[in-house]
Amino acid sequence: MTEYNDNRALHDHQPSSDQPIPAPTDKHSSPAAATLWLIDDDAALRLILADTFEDAGLTVISFTQAQAAWTRLNDILQQQTPADQLPDVILTDIRMPMMDGLSFSDWVHQHFPQLPIVIMTAHSDLSSAISSYQTGAFEYLPKPFDLDDAVTTIYKAIHYQPHTDVKTKNTSKPAVKSDATPNEPNKPTEPTGHTNQASKTSPTTAPIKPAAKETSPTPPAATDNPSGIIGQSQAMQTVFRAIGRLAHSPITVLITGESGTGKELVASALHQHSPRRQQPFIALNMAAIPHDLIESELFGHEKGAFTGATTTRQGRFEQANGGTLFLDEIGDMPFSTQTRLLRVLANGEFYRVGGQQPVKVDVRIIAATHQHLEALVKQGKFREDLFYRLNVIRLPLPPLRTRREDIPALASYFMQRAAKQMNTAKKHLHPAALQVMQAFEWRGNVRQLENVCLWLTVMATGDTVMVEDLPPELLDSVPADITQQPPHAARSSQIPPQINMNTQGSIDSGAISPNPPMTTQTDWQQPLAAWAKQALQTGETDILQTATPEFERVLLTAALNHSGGKKIAAAHLLGWGRNTLTRKLQQLNLTPVQDQNKYH
Repeated sequence: MTEYNDNRALHDHQPSSDQPIPAPTDKHSSPAAATLWLIDDDAALRLILADTFEDAGLTVISFTQAQAAWTRLNDILQQQTPADQLPDVILTDIRMPMMDGLSFSDWVHQHFPQLPIVIMTAHSDLSSAISSYQTGAFEYLPKPFDLDDAVTTIYKAIHYQPHTDVKTKNTSKPAVKSDATPNEPNKPTEPTGHTNQASKTSPTTAPIKPAAKETSPTPPAATDNPSGIIGQSQAMQTVFRAIGRLAHSPITVLITGESGTGKELVASALHQHSPRRQQPFIALNMAAIPHDLIESELFGHEKGAFTGATTTRQGRFEQANGGTLFLDEIGDMPFSTQTRLLRVLANGEFYRVGGQQPVKVDVRIIAATHQHLEALVKQGKFREDLFYRLNVIRLPLPPLRTRREDIPALASYFMQRAAKQMNTAKKHLHPAALQVMQAFEWRGNVRQLENVCLWLTVMATGDTVMVEDLPPELLDSVPADITQQPPHAARSSQIPPQINMNTQGSIDSGAISPNPPMTTQTDWQQPLAAWAKQALQTGETDILQTATPEFERVLLTAALNHSGGKKIAAAHLLGWGRNTLTRKLQQLNLTPVQDQNKYH
């Protein structure tokens, strides 16, 4: 791995010809090896990723800041550095000092349109996913991600490049789009700070606003998530990536999923992040309209078309012209109306009820259903040709019971929104109550969770919601051992190691002993409390920062010894990802007794 000197890049934006770009020195370096530029200000993660990609046969050049990578690319753009120094792919974080990854990606996409960029971030929400694709990113990787998946994604990005042969990359590079003026060869074209909505950025030398350091995601506030779509689970990350890719396309989307999973929210997000966002978004529930009125509702009617039609009326298609029409519960549409809808999808024309002249519209159709349309087609209740017209891109939404890890963030969001709606203080869920909620099946999905949070805001007493405050339907369907056992009792029975600290609050680092000291006490909090008391009495401060690494060291030691040194198994025991465990090993300077191959 080549670690690029960021300091030179930041203090010298115009390197002279006698300052060559450092050549890769890694053992994998060869003319046939593809080059990856890795940009991340997290040194431990950067080391792990660089090691992984080098083992996968790539030449890796690392940067601690996007500013340094931009400087090198700008040198190539200004023809101060040969174009064959371009990488084959760039992998960058989003939140970094001086220049954020989205601004960098937007600038690269404008000036090097064939150079693929993969964006990774721990702030993996819908806005980040959409913004990444809007800046021209090839792919979006929410952290934590599997290293093997990352390698696969990087190779897909390399082979995606048109007119680029990886084996002969030194003689065939992505096209460079140069906006430099011949009379001003040294003028840099620095990107401006990125906003949530990607925009074309003209070359400028204005200072870049520092980006905030990326931190672990926290439950969003009601005002922080206007879309209302929340999720850190892998299933929701797949949904976010799909929305990011589909938002700027006019293609028809069919959203499937159980009732209450948020199909209308997804449809609205597709519209709000599309070029049609300034035009109407019309939502229509097919199951809520009487069958004899549905054609008039969709297509409108002429005056005198039927009894009671005293005026000409525009239908939903005309009202949504230029925008998006969301047809919810499309499986409940009458068979006769399906034929007329098929014509609109085919050529964008329809006739009002009783009309003689065709009406032309430009409408993007997003349909949704909780039913199995293929089964309805076999039963003759849904037209097969209409099904294939709608089923261009299918976006399935996961039920809440399959993404229980998202329940805390969703509950926090709904509790805050309910408090705002009721003009009262937000109530907090006790860990035991939250445990019950995560064990519940939630057949009504997110909508049911929202209703429960509203019920708790009105009915629960006190600022903290206890287990006994939960609605009866939650308590009746959850096993008694979960509702009756105090949360600390379950945890204390699973964490037997005693935390032993000296008066300085540290443990000698080194190899993990095969027989770590174990305590016979069932309450491990007592020695921790004794240590904290002693440390405070001796005048120590910031004791949480002292205790946390030692606490992690004890648990990591126990998990690795229990798994025989196998990192993946130990990570599973701890509830971590493999990347997190590897990073912790490096941070704590620990070595497993049986150091297995890192890819086991």
